[in-house]
Amino acid sequence: MERIISAESLNLWTESFGNEKNPALILIMGVAGQGIMWRDSFCEKLAKNFFVLRYDHRDVGQSSHVNYVSKPYGLRDLSDDVYRILDGYRIEKAHLVGTSMGGYLSQLSMKRFPKRLLSVTLLMSTIDFSPMSKAMLGTLAANDLPAPSKEVLDGLKEIGTIDYADFDSWLFKSLKVLRLFNGNQVMFDEAEWVPVLERSYLRRNILMPSNVMHNHVIACAQGPMCYYDIKPSCPVHVIHGSADPMLPIAHAKKTAGHYGANLTIIDGMGHARARLFEESIVEAMLGFYDELLLAC
Repeated sequence: MERIISAESLNLWTESFGNEKNPALILIMGVAGQGIMWRDSFCEKLAKNFFVLRYDHRDVGQSSHVNYVSKPYGLRDLSDDVYRILDGYRIEKAHLVGTSMGGYLSQLSMKRFPKRLLSVTLLMSTIDFSPMSKAMLGTLAANDLPAPSKEVLDGLKEIGTIDYADFDSWLFKSLKVLRLFNGNQVMFDEAEWVPVLERSYLRRNILMPSNVMHNHVIACAQGPMCYYDIKPSCPVHVIHGSADPMLPIAHAKKTAGHYGANLTIIDGMGHARARLFEESIVEAMLGFYDELLLAC
């Protein structure tokens, strides 16, 4: 069921799956990603055991557009939106599942809202995204974590800005990005992504300037870029692909080690949740949640 949560001058689009009496689980998308990028089938599988929420970040999909010049925001503000949604649904505690940037917001939540968390799952994310950020700016991070692959960096530079004004160009470039993120261990299935992207285009936030650096990128650049000061305030699960070209597998191991987390490596998966890996991700998540129940 779709619902708009209004708070702090924001309208945040949300959609729920399952019985609201079940434990809540909120899915947090990455940079510029609409909530529907969490596929219906994925949400429905989890909804057998949980009350599942997906949502559009501010500045994407059906949620509010923010004038970044007059009202700048950062990752902490984006993490606040998660709790605006939980408050709107009158949910006291929830399981958080954050992918990529959504994982940064989930880690911030452990520090800022520890009493609201049942668990945190970090999917294709990292405790330190400075190597990725600095590599994309052409500099090197002074730590032991690897930057994205040269193929991805060169590919993203070649693609350049993705302009919503021209659908064909937008679709072509979006598919090229997903192909890069897919990694090179399994074949990229373009046909599975086209309907998702078409739907995203039709429900895009038309108030967003069509040819502009996305505000989420600017928010990430403001940091924080690493979370070594954050201690686990709840059980943590790290799920990562062995073929992730954006955040190589060393990021998952470092992140899991810091938080004392369960670590699941999915063979062949890159930095995109291809349908091929959906069952493996759900199975890993449900196994983790079953362990939590047994520990209670």
